[in-house]
Amino acid sequence: MQTLVKPAESLIDFSDQPDFVATLCKQVNSLPYIFNRIYHASVSIDRRDLIAFLSNNTSHQQMFWRERDQDRVLAGLGAAVEVITDSSAEAIAEVRDLSSRIFSQSEKAYQPFFFGGFSFAEEDESDIWQGFPSSYFVLPQICLSETQSEYHLHIHLPCDGEAEWNTAKNDLIGLLLELEWNKSNQEISKFDRPYRQCSSIDKAHWRDLCDQVQSEIVQQSIEKVVLARDVVLSIDGSMNVHQLLNRWLAVNPDTYSFMLQRGDKYLLGCSPERLYKREGQQLCTESLAGTVGRGEGLTSDELLAQKLLNDSRFQNEHGLVSRFIQQQLEGVCNPVDFEPTQVMKLEKVQHLYQKVTAELNCKIDDAELINLLHPTPAVSGYPRDAAMNFLSSNETLARGWYSGGIGIVSYSDEMEFVDLAVVIRSALLENNRLHCFSGVGLVDGSDSESEWQELDSKINSLLDVVYGTAQH
Repeated sequence: MQTLVKPAESLIDFSDQPDFVATLCKQVNSLPYIFNRIYHASVSIDRRDLIAFLSNNTSHQQMFWRERDQDRVLAGLGAAVEVITDSSAEAIAEVRDLSSRIFSQSEKAYQPFFFGGFSFAEEDESDIWQGFPSSYFVLPQICLSETQSEYHLHIHLPCDGEAEWNTAKNDLIGLLLELEWNKSNQEISKFDRPYRQCSSIDKAHWRDLCDQVQSEIVQQSIEKVVLARDVVLSIDGSMNVHQLLNRWLAVNPDTYSFMLQRGDKYLLGCSPERLYKREGQQLCTESLAGTVGRGEGLTSDELLAQKLLNDSRFQNEHGLVSRFIQQQLEGVCNPVDFEPTQVMKLEKVQHLYQKVTAELNCKIDDAELINLLHPTPAVSGYPRDAAMNFLSSNETLARGWYSGGIGIVSYSDEMEFVDLAVVIRSALLENNRLHCFSGVGLVDGSDSESEWQELDSKINSLLDVVYGTAQH
């Protein structure tokens, strides 16, 4: 039997390291090899800026997640294990299997969080989405977490082979020792000379597409179609993704905020829309549809909100989403509870919003739930199959992960937890090019000019962030 020699702790220099790094390195150093396990260890740390942590440590793949209510914030570095598949069902099954292999050295109960998500439709990658497979989840090597004002530093280390075990531990210790903790986040400055360029569709083609949708609605083959477009910003120089994310979430605090790096590309955004959240058998989702702008003053803003609540076209658009959720969940939940419709106010726009809660009445898994709820009519149309067929034949934008799902997934003996947002109000950054995405829902009576202006309003929320004109 091969004897594994542990590195002597006395040979590791911790003199310039925070105490919590030294403590965690010693834990890693003492981990014994156990076949087919993924080790977890963690230490408590003092308060930290999680985006500054990512900004200071850019040598490894990065991921960021902040829940809409801000109860949980996670920042990850590196990949302990990755799940890359052609379908969300396969990805969820593999994440569940990997979660069963995690062995925690932490004194407190631990939930292993996989970051990731999936595309709008299971399709071949376009050029701009190269590197983002149909479904992808990652368990980070190193994760900084903030939960209810408590901060922890976590590591995950897979036992891939006994012969390589000490090398794997030493590599992780080396990574921990290389982390930069003392730099403050860089001052946020304006980006140099960005310019706009509509990449996927011009206005004339947009009017033609809207006319096609209205024709389908008149023929009663479709009730709603969601059309999308992107705007490309080219920057003179490179764009600091951490500055951009920091500035974006500062003006959109009540959103799901996320960033996922794949190679030299970053998917980031501040989404107002939850796909669903599940804790055990408790399910929470929502109906979000219908959009108007924000008024210049309180009176004007309230008049727009009342228009949103009372206009039959907006009510119809929102009602289609609610009807879809009811139809999809009635076979697996009892009852499905819809709270009264409210207005969700964001920086540039406001939406009709309805919270939906239910208890799952059977052992339905997340692969089935994703299939039931994604994509909702809020990002595709209604009926879903007819709308998806229309988009496949007519939409010129390669959506990739735009209007897909993104979030965190965790399976353990104590609790199953899934929190997924819809990838809207999002962008894809690659070096000096930023693809900004937006979509609008067309129903009976929708006007192409008004819908084009709504697209602009949604995209302008991000453009104001880039240009430095957004107001906190």
